[in-house]
Amino acid sequence: MEQMNTALTAGTASSAETYLSVVVTTRNDDHGGDPLKRLQAFVNTFAAQCRRTQLAAEIIVVEWNPPPDRPRVGELLRMTHDAPFAVHFVEVPPEIHRRLRYADVLPLFQMIAKNVGVRRARGRFVLCTNIDIVFSNELVEYLASGRLEAGHIYRVDRHDIEADYPAEARLEEQMAYCRTHQIRLHARLGTCPVDPAGRPRALEPDVVGSPGVTLGDGWRAREGDATDGFYRWASQEAHFSIDRTAGANLVRGAVLDVEVEPNPYQPDSWVELEMADAGRRLVQRRVSRRGRLRVALDDGVARHEIVMRMIDSSGGREYLPLFECREQLCWRVRHVSVGTAPSHDYDVALWRRATNDSPELLVEHTPSGVEITTDPGRYSYCAQFGPLESPADGVYEFLLEYVPIEGRFSLGVMDDERGRWLPSTVVEIGGDGVQFLGLSVDVPRGTKFSLVASNHLPNGGVSRFGLRRLFGSVPLEALRQKQRDSIVTRVVRRLGGVAVVLTAPFRWARTAASSVEQQRELEARIAALAPLAELAPFAQLLRDHRPVELHQNACGDFQLMDREHWFALKGYPELEMFSMSLDGLFEVLAHSAGIREQVFEMPLCIYHLEHEKGSGWTPEGEAQLRKRIAESGITWLDASTVHIWAAYMQWLRRPMIFNGAGWGLGDVVLPETTVQQVANNV
Repeated sequence: MEQMNTALTAGTASSAETYLSVVVTTRNDDHGGDPLKRLQAFVNTFAAQCRRTQLAAEIIVVEWNPPPDRPRVGELLRMTHDAPFAVHFVEVPPEIHRRLRYADVLPLFQMIAKNVGVRRARGRFVLCTNIDIVFSNELVEYLASGRLEAGHIYRVDRHDIEADYPAEARLEEQMAYCRTHQIRLHARLGTCPVDPAGRPRALEPDVVGSPGVTLGDGWRAREGDATDGFYRWASQEAHFSIDRTAGANLVRGAVLDVEVEPNPYQPDSWVELEMADAGRRLVQRRVSRRGRLRVALDDGVARHEIVMRMIDSSGGREYLPLFECREQLCWRVRHVSVGTAPSHDYDVALWRRATNDSPELLVEHTPSGVEITTDPGRYSYCAQFGPLESPADGVYEFLLEYVPIEGRFSLGVMDDERGRWLPSTVVEIGGDGVQFLGLSVDVPRGTKFSLVASNHLPNGGVSRFGLRRLFGSVPLEALRQKQRDSIVTRVVRRLGGVAVVLTAPFRWARTAASSVEQQRELEARIAALAPLAELAPFAQLLRDHRPVELHQNACGDFQLMDREHWFALKGYPELEMFSMSLDGLFEVLAHSAGIREQVFEMPLCIYHLEHEKGSGWTPEGEAQLRKRIAESGITWLDASTVHIWAAYMQWLRRPMIFNGAGWGLGDVVLPETTVQQVANNV
């Protein structure tokens, strides 16, 4: 191996023999783990891949602010005997580093360092990445095919893998390790944990409500909270699989329930959905409010591959919160489960008039069920099914088939002895030509309760509806009370011989309408505040020029573009701060310049060796990382600022160029050491 020491100025002419320049930066400290081990793994693997594909590449390592008491990384790197490329080490000495703000607490300015490498790149295309990245074989094969085009910025998904990567193993063994030791995925749709084979893994809790259901592609990160419930936004297609061997009760009569909700920020939103099993359509329905799609699964099938596809929607991107730029936020899923539907048929004759003395309330039993006309009270009780008593602790499910005629009604569970509502989940369930309400309630043993149907018009008015059939998850006989005379079916306060029924508004599960009403109320409160009202033009700018969704997730690990456009944009913004979000800002600059983003799909991807907590970003170590940065007094770029600048550039119809002619220390002569096998020069 030979080393050639030269001093090069930025802007060296591109070599016709070098197709791809790969730029990374490092220094010999302990950031993120042993940097030499990570760089060695990267170089070893890339050398084998380039040898196999004949990719004409070079690696540029910018060694920034090397510690004076440690050897240079360039002195320690061992080149493999078959490395078909040179590794150029460009050193940025401490005296240059000390010119920058925060130099005393931030030892490496990552994006400025990468600009140093880009300025000195010789390849037709330049890829900025990091030393702890390994490329998939398929990705390198694509790079070697010569299909890269100028005017594109190329992105990939990042798969985090366990840090014990076999750097000295054969290429096949290294790729097998990457495929079987995965931790999480950073994709355009968000970051999610995965199993060792790379399959998305549900969080705890999540929208998955039963064993045997595994999420696939097309899901964004879990959002929400324990109070209002968790949900996941779904893309154009959302996949999940069902393993019916996970439960003995799923062998026969299994039912799939998916609780969906159209865009809750848009009034009168709707989404047309199709659900298919291995290409066979199960159901297609337009969903106009939060509800549940329920389909029966074919018996004799052990595994189902389900895809939910958005056929059409009301859109509503303009109704999303101001700092939301993700596309296709048209529908989201709150629950996916497989089980057996409530199948015990209850006697509808047990529906009776609720405690309500209004003469306007009509409850009539007919051959088809129960016909109800409410009084005009906003939440007045109408009909009651019971009395019932829970034989054991557990979740009891009910399925009510009904016919809406006028207005709306709600269904709830009343604790008869205490005269209060029991927390329950009520959802609309679409059916072929019929409508259902599904109700589930967790009831302690011995609780005496009733199902109660109530008028549900917030502004008052008469509702009319028919109750057709009622099903339960346990036989009705198991719920019938043995001592009926002890039941308290209402709370009555006797005042002078007059019975006064104490009622309370029914707490319906949050619906799209309520979300819209809350959003309008919040906006009205903001508009009423004079200081914030002055920001109305700014808010309108963000609405009118809402940025497009780009793949900014972990983008600093792979941003590939032709050399001419790197120079035209003058590289990454050289803001003297922690590097967080600067790579995402560059993605916006490229888009604003008319450069098309192209995202490679699996198996074209990169693998990232796991960070130590508190060094590079990980979901688990984010709080520790931010705490460390804040304590040091360093500033960083907030994602909301990137959003504002993106909207501003969209309004400008051009990129904001942050750097001057000297970007990437282009006006500074820096020492460069080239490491290359002698055999490659013969």
